[in-house]
Amino acid sequence: MILAVAVQPAAKRIGIEGIDVWRGRLQIAVRAVPQKGAANEAVCELLAETFGIPLVFVDIIAGHRSRQKSVRLRQVSRSDIELHLEVFRVE
Repeated sequence: MILAVAVQPAAKRIGIEGIDVWRGRLQIAVRAVPQKGAANEAVCELLAETFGIPLVFVDIIAGHRSRQKSVRLRQVSRSDIELHLEVFRVE
C-alpha cells in the first residue's frame, strides 16, 4: 500500500493532522527537523506506530527531500488503513 503524505517538519505537535482533500494527501506533523533524514525517520516511526506495524515495513519511496512524499506500507491491508483514517473522513 502506498500513501501520499504532506509533512510539516519542526512542528510543535506530532501526529496525523488530517487529509488534504484538495491535494489528495495525508497531512503529518513531526517535531524533527528536516536535516540528515530526521524528519523522514520520524514520519516512518509515526506511521508504523499508527498502523501497528514494525518500522521495517515502512519505507519512503519518493520525496526524500520534499515535504510531499510517497510512503510504502507493507503487511497492512487497505481496510486497516481506512479504519485508522476514518476519523478524518469528510463527506
